[in-house]
Amino acid sequence: MALQIPIDFDVHTQQLDDNEKFIRDKLNLQIENWARFRYTINVGNRANNLHSHTVIADDVKAAYRELGKSHYEVVKSLGYARLSLIIVDQSLSRGPLLLFTKSLKDCYVHIGCLLDNLARLIFIINDPKSTTRTNRRRLIRHWVGWGGLDDYPGYTRLKSSRQLQEIRNIRNTLTHSWSCPIHIESGVPHWPLAVRTERDHLWLYDELQTMRRRYRRWLPLLPMIESDFQFIESFQNKVFGKLVRDVRKFEQNYGVEIR
Repeated sequence: MALQIPIDFDVHTQQLDDNEKFIRDKLNLQIENWARFRYTINVGNRANNLHSHTVIADDVKAAYRELGKSHYEVVKSLGYARLSLIIVDQSLSRGPLLLFTKSLKDCYVHIGCLLDNLARLIFIINDPKSTTRTNRRRLIRHWVGWGGLDDYPGYTRLKSSRQLQEIRNIRNTLTHSWSCPIHIESGVPHWPLAVRTERDHLWLYDELQTMRRRYRRWLPLLPMIESDFQFIESFQNKVFGKLVRDVRKFEQNYGVEIR
């Protein structure tokens, strides 16, 4: 079986690299279950952690190492998103509006990266053919993102979260479309409620009158993004809790033991 997590496991006693320590100790983010997953897969960087009575296929070794790559990318993306959120707050009073909007966009883009790497972890661990399954000759484990992730037992309710869908909509809008208008009221930036459900937004410079009629409800932007980040911080912790439980599926699917 995968490495058994000690009853007294404590993320603060784990030997982490400088990035991980900063996220744990300086940003004080919720990474307990991330660390438990890291422990039970024995970090995931070296294929010789895999043991079997038969020859282990190269694809299995590669997929195992990708667990290490993606779980590291998740925690870094969580840290990046938090740093971006700090700059969002600071730049509102200190910097140009461009720095504010850049950091706002950065936060949601890093959240998107976090979700895509979570999807790869769920896929590799849970899909019985994850090491070799292809789509048009491309390995799915190299291309799967949150939006293309199949339903696996234990993750369906998490995927159906309304707030998660809205966060992904904002991320996709900021990544693939033009900016959503920002309304400043008494020095407080607001976004229209439509940012959470619509993809392409009205444009301040040539659709102002239509925008005023259509966007009836505006929400303070800083509480919105803070709420979204807190949701994602808790969300990834829940997903890693399930992944810790499901590591045995990877071992069973491929006849290996992680130790």
